[in-house]
Amino acid sequence: MQKIDYIYMITDNILVYQISLPAELRGNQMQQHLDKYDEKFLKIIAGFDKNFLEHFLIISKGRNPEEFTDILKKMEKISFMIGPTGNLNYLTTNQIQYILTKLGSLNLNEIKEKIISKIADEQIEKEFGTSHSATSALERQLSSAAFYLQSIGYSNQEIQEKFNEVRQDPSKLDTLFTLQSKEIYSIPAEIQPRSTPPSRSQQNSTAQSTSIESGPETQNAIEQHVRSIEHEITGERAKKVHEIMELIKAHVREIMDDSYERVFRQIHPDRLNKAYKMLKNTKRKSKRMKLYMEWFFCSALLSKIELKVEHWQVSSQAGHGQTGVYTAGISFSRYDNIIRDFPDPKLTKVINIERRILQNPTKTAIQKLATDLVAETGFDEHLYFTD
Repeated sequence: MQKIDYIYMITDNILVYQISLPAELRGNQMQQHLDKYDEKFLKIIAGFDKNFLEHFLIISKGRNPEEFTDILKKMEKISFMIGPTGNLNYLTTNQIQYILTKLGSLNLNEIKEKIISKIADEQIEKEFGTSHSATSALERQLSSAAFYLQSIGYSNQEIQEKFNEVRQDPSKLDTLFTLQSKEIYSIPAEIQPRSTPPSRSQQNSTAQSTSIESGPETQNAIEQHVRSIEHEITGERAKKVHEIMELIKAHVREIMDDSYERVFRQIHPDRLNKAYKMLKNTKRKSKRMKLYMEWFFCSALLSKIELKVEHWQVSSQAGHGQTGVYTAGISFSRYDNIIRDFPDPKLTKVINIERRILQNPTKTAIQKLATDLVAETGFDEHLYFTD
């Protein structure tokens, strides 16, 4: 993966996490700032979650990359400990932010889980005081439970309802850590069906479905998107696309209809080659083949939708204090490896939500789709950017 790819990933993360940039890093200054870092350090930064990325942007502005070699190594080491696969993944946002303020006092070789856990406990003591009353102890345990419940799919409202039960009867605290996992991935509010909410049995049936939605309204909307993204490609890119498309068409045969082909030809050759590898390793008559075709089809259309992000960059034409508007699509290519591990029903659900969003595309819905795909993996972000 090239250096510029990591820079694009970092700027994508800033967009998805809705991080407010310092004035010194807005517009082209962000890319210029990141370009000063070696590729190995950009790879580390590209794997940061919101807390780590936001902290890095704040402390690195106006400083040389040479000053951050040791700091980035420390941040990477800590991020593995507190990430979803780390033993300290229960720490709250406040605790993580407090730990990051202590980077200067930590030596790289001394960073151990025990040390980081102790610093996290310091934050709790500062927030709740040193009192060991039953109330403060319970609230500290609930703070840890909140992160755990979010990670297994419970909404904030559901978590607060269960916390209220525990506050009334503290003996129920242990039951929070034995609750059944829920599917994290949920339908964005803007495209939720407006009819009566389905029963649990209906939800379970839908979750196991492998039928792709194809109503006339959805099909019409998708066809409009297909027409809107088409543009002529020439030169070396056109040659590469043609070569890969011939390989894909030979493998998938009749599955490659006119709409698929029109959209696939607009996909960047690198991603198109990845699509070919995934399709080549799939039996042509299996349900999975159709699902992969739909994934690349719908995600390519979503990636072409430009989202307006206000207060993102300062226009060179604007006067003091005026803010320009940055428009860009979200690159769904970064999720190709993630959906490869999804079972057919879950991948079908993602595709159907993509199709609904295409019928009614909104910034919030598209961003939620992207962030929830990350949440579905259960892996640390450092693993997302390896092919």
